[in-house]
Amino acid sequence: PFNLVGTVGAVAFDKNGRFAAASSTGGTSIMLKGRVGDSPIIGCGFYVGKRGAVTATGIGEEIIKRMLCREVYGFMEKGESAQKACEMGVALFPEDGTIPVGLIAIDGKSTGVASTTNMAHAIIAQSFEMFK
Repeated sequence: PFNLVGTVGAVAFDKNGRFAAASSTGGTSIMLKGRVGDSPIIGCGFYVGKRGAVTATGIGEEIIKRMLCREVYGFMEKGESAQKACEMGVALFPEDGTIPVGLIAIDGKSTGVASTTNMAHAIIAQSFEMFK
């Protein structure tokens, strides 16, 4: 019933120490007229602060309920790595994958990625070398 194809998120960190996040989605296939998903809502579909950047994908209503990206950023504020923060964010959802959610984050020292189901992702470093 849900079409999650077409969602993209990106996080970045530049040489001047600035962070950025972006999120775009195709939405769900059975959305109500006027529905606004998580992607355009600060703290839900994306969040950026002095310690890093986070973006999410999945079932927007579930992400909104948890203000997921702000929550994950909060873990980084408390000293967690981007990876650990993403894992902690995904742990807020059922382990069985019934609520598909994916997160990516960057904290200036490391990147993080985690999801409740298999979701494609890529990391490209300054050298433009692609990593899994």
